[in-house]
Amino acid sequence: MQQCHQSGDRRGRKTPDHADFEQADGRLTLVATDLEIQLRTSVDVQMHAPGATTVNARKLADIVKSASQDAKIALRQTDGWLEIDIGTGVFRLASIEAESFPQMTIDAATQSTVSITQKNLYALIDKTQFSMAQQDVRYFLNGLLLEVKPGQMTAVATDGHRLAYAHLSDERLTENNRQVIVPRKMVSEMLKALDRDSDNEVSLAFRDNQIELLIGENYLISKLIDGKYPDYARVIPQANSKILIVSKTELKQVLQRASILSNERFSGAYFHLSPGRLMIESSNAEHESSKETMSVGYDSGNLKISFNINYLLNILAVIESEEVCMELEAPESSVLIKPVMTGDIDSKYVLMPMKL
Repeated sequence: MQQCHQSGDRRGRKTPDHADFEQADGRLTLVATDLEIQLRTSVDVQMHAPGATTVNARKLADIVKSASQDAKIALRQTDGWLEIDIGTGVFRLASIEAESFPQMTIDAATQSTVSITQKNLYALIDKTQFSMAQQDVRYFLNGLLLEVKPGQMTAVATDGHRLAYAHLSDERLTENNRQVIVPRKMVSEMLKALDRDSDNEVSLAFRDNQIELLIGENYLISKLIDGKYPDYARVIPQANSKILIVSKTELKQVLQRASILSNERFSGAYFHLSPGRLMIESSNAEHESSKETMSVGYDSGNLKISFNINYLLNILAVIESEEVCMELEAPESSVLIKPVMTGDIDSKYVLMPMKL
């Protein structure tokens, strides 16, 4: 019920915030959509007669959540109303005929399907989604690239200033080469629906211009972004020669303190690197400043380079390894950031320096 409420959208809808309910053959099926993304889920119920109606999903979800955990909930449909009996009380919601509820047009033919564990799909998305662009005129950057090849799946996101890459090798992935760009809202809904710790498998179905995620009885389907994603491999540095090894925890703490006195608009900080030493410096328009030094693994020449603090913190938040490797080259060159120790998911991040 909560998932159906979250998948609705007010804009341009004849039935804003509503969900469609249909009882048939001992099953209750719920559908919510904004015509770009649609959720369909079914549960077993005891029913007296088939029927269908449309009600406000948010109100119904709030009513159901307020009931005790062991409550038996009964739904009764009358002319223009849906009654919800939670045992201790009866609630009466206005309803609309099911025929008025708009639904997405679903492409008939599924072109291909892949299976993947919930935790691996969650990790691929979670480690990359923060780098998606927002409302960029290059519309293909406003989504997440999913690339499937035999034995592997890759997720990529970039906004032109940073790039996030995550790769999974899994021999159970038998799909031939396919690239799709998943819209931001579908990415968000997938993260909500997936269990980050579950080894249970889910299915991803690909159609002409749609992607569908199947988790048990939950079907989440979305339109895809129509466009060609840029060649991400070309922007991943291959020959940066200056290697910095740093504690993730310590670097996060220093960056968080540096952000206090950084420019509120640009949130930048200088990295001053010398053998065995990193000094992070920030300042703002009021001429307030901070300088903090930490011991690091670095044996190359002196280097001064500046970064967006928030972008760095976003990257550190999804790296699981305690030690982080940063491969640098020059003040104007992009840096490659990756965990020192990797698990099932191989991740790496490209960050462009700032001009302060």
